[in-house]
Amino acid sequence: MTDRSRGRLRWRGLLAAAQREYDAPAPHYDKVIELLDEVVGAAVPRAARRSAQALQALALTQLAYSADYGPLRTVYLTAARELSTGTLTARRASAAPSGPPAHRSACRPR
Repeated sequence: MTDRSRGRLRWRGLLAAAQREYDAPAPHYDKVIELLDEVVGAAVPRAARRSAQALQALALTQLAYSADYGPLRTVYLTAARELSTGTLTARRASAAPSGPPAHRSACRPR
């Protein structure tokens, strides 16, 4: 067996294990994400990487739904969106306010 075929069996096994964990009656979504990290970062065929990214995005979304801490929920959902779209999200420069912030004193009348 060559190194290439061993690698192919490894990422296919990781994909299958992650899918089984996701479909389990009581899934551990963090385990799904951890299993798929190796596939997403490895030199695998594009179709395998896309399916791994899609499943990882679903697992991140599920983690976001169960998160009690709001900023953590935002991190999970942002990561899921980046995996789904393949682009890094950033605020547009046009949406940012221009110039220094206006300082108003509560004591002065307007």
